[in-house]
Amino acid sequence: MKLPNLSVIIPAFNEQFRLGPHLKPVLKYLDAHYPNYELIIVDDGSTDDTAQTASSAIAKEPRAKLISYRPNRGKGYAIRVGVQASRGTAVLFMDADLSTPLEEIPHILSMLKTSDIVIGSRGQDRTKVKKSPPIYRLLASFVFDQVKFTLVGLRKYKDTQCGFKAYKGPIARKLFNLAQIDRFMFDAEILYLAEKAGLTIKEIPVDWADSPGSHVKFWEGLINMLRDLWRIRNIHSQPVILA
Repeated sequence: MKLPNLSVIIPAFNEQFRLGPHLKPVLKYLDAHYPNYELIIVDDGSTDDTAQTASSAIAKEPRAKLISYRPNRGKGYAIRVGVQASRGTAVLFMDADLSTPLEEIPHILSMLKTSDIVIGSRGQDRTKVKKSPPIYRLLASFVFDQVKFTLVGLRKYKDTQCGFKAYKGPIARKLFNLAQIDRFMFDAEILYLAEKAGLTIKEIPVDWADSPGSHVKFWEGLINMLRDLWRIRNIHSQPVILA
């Protein structure tokens, strides 16, 4: 069986209302621009009709599949499951709300030709942020950044948490096989591992618009972020060699 050139992974948790309208344009765009693709939707233990919504949207598309499990494990776990199931030469993940538009895909994939990893950024060019998140999320991001710099470095990146990233496929699968963080700090963990492995990482500005409906609870999320950053530093203390 011919391997796909591109694997697109969309994690979803309780996204029945946003996922349904977005999957049709995703499929249409990929079919027009990257016909040798696979789309992997990972239902991260949703308690609504996310799985049924996704199944209906992709029912007639053999290049798309749904992976569903329970209970909810976190975005990092969902993407790890998707990456491990992927077969593409390139792997790209994006959020179910399409906060970064599909038209950014060619740009990030073109940059991947000369890099191992390309990360979308909301911090390099603020004019590309069409709608900013609420003030409490900006505050949480500021606090998180200061602790992140202290515990795991990554200071040179303006935005490690944007949900729009691309990897060379074999590298993605090796990195995510090493990963252990299940929730939102998985981005920092993967970049931390990539830097320790000496990989080439490029950060590029992308269009982005905040979409209401975040599942992050402020104080709970902040505590979990701090805990996971501490874990990253401790569980990956040894050199990283990607065999």
